[in-house]
Amino acid sequence: MWNHTCPPNFSDHTFATKHGVDLDLRIWPADQSTSTSPASVSGPTANSEGSSPWILYVHGGAYCGGKHYLPNAWVIPSFRPRGYTVVSIAYRFAPYAGLEEMKQDGIDAYEWCRSNLPNIVPEVNIDSCTLIGESAGGTIVSLLAHYLPVKALVNIYGPTDFLDPHYSPKTPASKTDIQPLTDKWSEEDCRLAIKSRDLSKAITVCPYVFDIPIQQVRDQWSAPKFEYTEQQRFNWEVKRYMRTYKLLLKVILRTDDLQDEEEELETFKKASPLHMLDAARVYPPTWFLHGDSDLVVPIAQAERMRDRLVEMGVETGVSFEPGQGHEFDNKYTVSRSCCDQRFELTGRIRVWKDTINTSCPFSTLSTSTPRHSALWRFELRSK
Repeated sequence: MWNHTCPPNFSDHTFATKHGVDLDLRIWPADQSTSTSPASVSGPTANSEGSSPWILYVHGGAYCGGKHYLPNAWVIPSFRPRGYTVVSIAYRFAPYAGLEEMKQDGIDAYEWCRSNLPNIVPEVNIDSCTLIGESAGGTIVSLLAHYLPVKALVNIYGPTDFLDPHYSPKTPASKTDIQPLTDKWSEEDCRLAIKSRDLSKAITVCPYVFDIPIQQVRDQWSAPKFEYTEQQRFNWEVKRYMRTYKLLLKVILRTDDLQDEEEELETFKKASPLHMLDAARVYPPTWFLHGDSDLVVPIAQAERMRDRLVEMGVETGVSFEPGQGHEFDNKYTVSRSCCDQRFELTGRIRVWKDTINTSCPFSTLSTSTPRHSALWRFELRSK
């Protein structure tokens, strides 16, 4: 569990209730008092007054856990002072919800924001949305980009190719895949859960560990009513079972009952953001952030999707960090103030220092820039 805390000045909302499960989101309005961002650039807006672009952020957690209460450490400090409004959304988790439900939750959150965000943040330009997602959230936003008219996409080490041999049971499991169960539940309990399609049992918040004092978690997430539950513990136990036996894709893509391997592989292909590009005519400018030592999501997936987008003529950029694994970007810290625009990485990661174009390459995206315009640019200068 990373130790960064929830940034202040947010509001919580419920964007949908499905099968009795509330789906929430958290909004951090742009900090107009310190903005040095594209929010100051004039251009056509949906509400005639709005000048603040906004971010729809989707967290990770192996499709089975995580929380929307706070994005990765660098997201809010990087974007909010530059005039971006950030919206972090919840979605329903496996095993009870599949990837299709998760994608639909993202679409519904986007549509809710289209209708409601201008009333909450009057300065927002509702037509200037960037998608950002990490890990499982990277998959979800990469899917959403096929359906939503967004300005740009940031995929933070998210899976994009479900045909990758990494996921095949024929490939020897890595040390990150072997996740033994605790003594509380049996493998049979887990098998029964992954056969269920009862969406009323789906949860939207699930921590990765349960031994941190509850008040510490509440304070860190700014979630004063949060409680550990047996449902959360069991959900994470099922995730461990699915990872150990490489069943996660079968469960979220609902192929666990298929007997025909070719049919299953075709389902994996059709659900992969990478292979969906074969039928795509447009796709938003995309940035990939990935560590080249990632054992959870191979960096080759980001490379393949980057190459395919380049073939399509889509603006792309990458930040491939040497020697770094999954979740490395949570090592970003703000060394002075957000307005100082100096963002430093602890450990072995290099220091990036620049004005607007630091660890948030999409800050150059003007609200007046057309969605697929060649004027849209990536800039990232190293110290």
